[in-house]
Order: sequence, then C-alpha cells, then structure tokens
Amino acid sequence: MSDRKPISSPGTPRPNWGTRANDAVCNALTRLHLWLAKWLTRGIGWLWERQGRLSLSLRFCIAAAGLAIMAAVVGWYLPHRFAARMDFTPAHLRLLEVAGEWRQALMLSRWAWVVAGLSLVAAGFAWWRRAISLWVLKAAWSAFALLYAGVFRWMLVAPAVLHNADYRNFDKLTRNELWTGTFLNGSLLALWPLLMLVALLMVGTRRWYTGAEQRVPGWGDRLIRNLRTGGNDRRLRSSTYWAVAIFLIVLVGPVIIRGCGREEPYGIVKGSGEVQVQMVKIKRTQPQHKQKQKKLLVNPWSPYILERMNIDDIKTIHELETTTRDTYVADQTGAIGKLGKGGGKGGGWPKGMEGANVRFIRLRYNGGDWDQDMGRGADYNLLIRFNQFTGLPIARDTEWRDIERLPLFPKKRSPPFVFMTGRGNINISDREAKILREYCEIEGGMLFIDNGGGHFGHSVRRMLSRVFPGKNLVDIANDDPIYQAPFVFPDGAPPFWHHDGNRALGIRHEGRWVVFYHPGDINDAWKDGHSGAAPQVADQAYKLGVNVIYYAFNQYYRRHYEQD
Repeated sequence: MSDRKPISSPGTPRPNWGTRANDAVCNALTRLHLWLAKWLTRGIGWLWERQGRLSLSLRFCIAAAGLAIMAAVVGWYLPHRFAARMDFTPAHLRLLEVAGEWRQALMLSRWAWVVAGLSLVAAGFAWWRRAISLWVLKAAWSAFALLYAGVFRWMLVAPAVLHNADYRNFDKLTRNELWTGTFLNGSLLALWPLLMLVALLMVGTRRWYTGAEQRVPGWGDRLIRNLRTGGNDRRLRSSTYWAVAIFLIVLVGPVIIRGCGREEPYGIVKGSGEVQVQMVKIKRTQPQHKQKQKKLLVNPWSPYILERMNIDDIKTIHELETTTRDTYVADQTGAIGKLGKGGGKGGGWPKGMEGANVRFIRLRYNGGDWDQDMGRGADYNLLIRFNQFTGLPIARDTEWRDIERLPLFPKKRSPPFVFMTGRGNINISDREAKILREYCEIEGGMLFIDNGGGHFGHSVRRMLSRVFPGKNLVDIANDDPIYQAPFVFPDGAPPFWHHDGNRALGIRHEGRWVVFYHPGDINDAWKDGHSGAAPQVADQAYKLGVNVIYYAFNQYYRRHYEQD
C-alpha cells in the first residue's frame, strides 16, 4: 500500500484550521445532543416505573386535575389578559376583530372553561373502577387536545394577522418572538397530556377499569418499554433519539442562544462597477411677482416710544418652511453608471459576497421615538430609489437592531452604516457607547444620523460626546468626497427643514467620516408624500442618501478588503 499523501486538486482548497475547528465543534455538539436525548428518554421511563407505588386511580385523578388547571388558565388568560400583557393597542384589537380572530379567542376561552369542568368530572370518575370512567377520562383528554390545537393555531395566526396588517407598529421581530414562545411553551405543556395518553393506552389501565384480560401489550406499554430499555426495535430507538435531539436543537436551541447568537452577515454586493458622476446644481427659483413694500403707521404724538421696523423682514415659521420646501430645484447632467469597484458594468465590489443585498438597518435606542417614519413609509423608499439609481439588489424589507447587537455581526460582515433618527432624547449606557465607538473606529462602520425635529440635535451632541470623547462635530466641506459620487452636490448637503442648522456635520477618524449628521430631517423627505416638499426636493434627499450609503460602502470595503 502506498504511503504517499494524496495530492489535492488545485480547484479544491483544503479547509483551513478555522473550518476544521468548526466541524469538530459541530460534531461534538451533535454527539452531545444524542447523548442527552438518550438519557432523557431513559429517565422518563425510569420515572414512570417508579410511579407504581401510586394506585392508577390516584394517578389519573392527578392527571385529570392537571388538565383542568391548564384549561382554566387558558380560559382566564384569553383573550383580554393576553392582549394587555402584549400591550395591544385598540387598533390591534380592531384588526383582530375584523379578521375574526378576536371572536375565535373568545370561543376558545369559553371552550377552555368547558374543558376544565369536564376534566374535574373525569378526576372524580377516576376513583370509580368502571368502564364508563375510562371513557370519561378519554373524553376529557380528547376535549383538551381540541383546546390545545385551537390555542396553538390562534397563537400562530394572530401575530401574523397583526404583522400583515400593520407591519410598522407590529414588526416581524415581535411576531417571531410570539411564535418562538408559542413553540417552546406549547411543546413543554404538551408533555403532561402526552404522558396521560400513554397511560390511557396501557393494558394495565384497561384491566384496572374494565377487568378485561389482554395478553398483547398495548401501544403505551411498548412505548414505555422502549424508552426505558431501548427495546429490541433499533429503528424505533434511533428514531426516538433523533426526534428528541431535533426538538432540542430546533425549538429549544434558538431560545437559548437568542441573546448571544450571531447576526446574519451583512455582505457587500459581489461584482464590479465603475461609477460615473452626475452633477446636481441647486438654484433658487425666482418669485413670480415682486411684493409691494408694506408700511407701518406710527402716531408721532403717542406717549409710547416705538422702534420702527420693516415688516418685510418679519418671517413666520410657516413662511420659512414653505421657502425651504419650494425654492430648490435640480439641474442634472451626466450619467450615473454602475456603483462599485473593478471597472465592470454590472455593479458591485470584487471581494463582495455572493447573493448579498443592500440592507437598511436602523438602530433602536432608549428614550425617544427611534422608529420615526420607519419602514416602507420612508426607509424603504430610499432603498427603492437606490435600486433605481444604481441597479444593485436591495433587501425585501428594512430592519432594526438594538445597539448591543452590533458586535454580533461577523467580522468584516458588519453593516457599513446604520441609521439613527428621532425627535426626543437618546439614552445610551456606557456599554452601548463603547459598542458604537468600536463599531465606527475598529470595525469601520458609520453612523448616519438624521434630525427629526424637537431637541434631537442636543441629544445627538450629548450622545456623540460620550461615544467619541474629545472629538466634536465639524462642518463637511462642499468638495468632500461624500458629495462627489455618484451625485455631485456643489453646495454641499441641501438643508431641507434645517432643524439644527443649514450644514451637514460629521466626525472623522483616521481620515474617514464615522458620523454623518444631517440637521434637516432628510428622512421626512423620503417618506410617502415627502411632507409636502416639492418632488425636486425629495429627489435631492434620495440622491444624498445614495451618496452617503455609497461612501460608507467604499470606506468599509477599503478598510477590510483592499488592505488584505
């Protein structure tokens, strides 16, 4: 036998140490799950055998009483207390009512009380050793099984109805949390009625209540024997172990790792492109008619001293807002080409990730309306326009993440930018401030912050002073690269509603912008209707958003892939 090592194919690289280590960990976890499943099933059989000291009447009385308690809890909890615990608004309740799910919940609540009463009756019959007692116990179990199926179905359908009808106030993460809780709690609660069903199908139970002799073991007897000893049927034993292992991995695993699990990698689109700039000139429109000079009449003999003023210099908030919205139009020349690196025509970056989409992730923080105009009403409008301008694929929906989830993205696969907006306070902990600082300075991400009004500007400055101590917001010059591609803004960022000034500001780190702060509510121009702004103004808001995203992608790509 030859002792020469096989030669690896040039097209099939050998797995590195990280891949081999990952495979070893996965194999070890698989063996651990199988070992736990094996001893868990044997433990159930052992406990069942130790119940022999109790009479069957007492055991079935306890089992039926347990069904009665669970049914009573369902009748008490659904639907009003469940809605209060989930903080359902009157609008949510109305949506459930229109869909017919509220009526279904009320019917389940009434049926739960019926099941509770029937189970209590069965608990009493359990002491009477007659054939009718066995039928009453089976009827109580069947009624509870119908209740369980109805509640399980409602807990899956109701969140889906609310999310489909109002995805802004009932996002998919809230829906998924309810689904996860339903699967986990439902699986655990199902153990009690399953054990009771096994007992009802045993030969000893039939003999106890009817006196009939039966030599062939029942289905329940065979199952308990196989759980306790492994049995002679290798297929059944293997199937049981795998079923329990899959249950632990699929249902219990996600709940356990929810707070520490990894986030889905954020990949830059793979491909090659070469951007061609498009000039954007901002100019003021001329008024249609010259307004006449207004006069102020003053009584020269009045005992009061009045300071004369020019009424034309007095501007109301409404006039300022109208001027800001309507006095800017765009003059466009040139072509945008395809964003990316590599000089290709398809768009993308050579070291990007296959199948990646451009995703828009917003940060959730404590203390304010972080979700202002979130979702398909504004954020997704920008993604749509980004796709129209660049041709790059976009995600099917916008997303949000807590600040503490940022470190859970894989290295070199974090979001190149995250978005923040609001009108109120921003309350972050010291840990969250450190996470934001490391995300920007070490990982290479950028905070895209937009002022939604109110005292948000003060909150932003206070937050950034904690995230980047010793660094202040500075003016972004008109000729900065962030204003040069794919659209050129010769006069810098348009001010829009200028809640906190007329100039976009930022914070630099190692020669790149880690913060882009727009003081003029650019997000308001993205949303449906553009808050009354002219179409030309909204167009500028979209193009500025494209520039910021493109800048963030290029800087992130340069940091992690061009320096390899």
